[in-house]
Amino acid sequence: MKLFLIGLGPGDPELLTLRALRLLQKLPVFFYPKEEGRHPVALGIARPFLPEGKPLLPVPLFTGNDPERAQAAREEAARRIREALAHYGEGGYLVLGDSLLYASPLNLLPYLEGVEVEAVPGISAHQLAASRLLKPIALGEGGFAGVVGLGPVDPEGLERFQSVFVYKAKDLEALERAFPGREGWAFLRLGMPGERVLPLGAAKGVARDYWTLVGLWRKGGEG
Repeated sequence: MKLFLIGLGPGDPELLTLRALRLLQKLPVFFYPKEEGRHPVALGIARPFLPEGKPLLPVPLFTGNDPERAQAAREEAARRIREALAHYGEGGYLVLGDSLLYASPLNLLPYLEGVEVEAVPGISAHQLAASRLLKPIALGEGGFAGVVGLGPVDPEGLERFQSVFVYKAKDLEALERAFPGREGWAFLRLGMPGERVLPLGAAKGVARDYWTLVGLWRKGGEG
């Protein structure tokens, strides 16, 4: 049994890799994360490239703070995947962005003993974000960092990076206060319908969701 974790990129279907496209057309069954109240974005990216009639199986996803509910969701997701793979032999898990960067199926790996897993890279949201502004992610010895913004982001230790990307940015006001020496931009629904790219200060009152990304660059373009 083999499971491919297929990175689909940040939202724009044109950013699929050829490897991902070939697997979408070839594999016999696909899994996608389904959380109550949240649209399955990964499935929306992949659907135009999937042959008609391809089995698409939702697997439960829980992203809250209840460890018992999270474990129950992961065990059930792994059960469904194993059951389907026992029938089809191989399949693909549809992943928004890159398959190894804040990707939900990584939490399932401890429950998939005996299943061969291969990660298929996808373009990450911070790569698309930097391209929108033609701003370098890193130059010379500048380096870059990626952090998660569901809670407070501590700027300590991040000063040395040319750019810092905050995935799932929740509190834009706090980020602006924490990084006063940086030029900040908010990327709302990047690569998806309704995309907006705004200076951080202008985005504080704008409706945003779980996929909001914030990019923070050194002012003046220093390396």
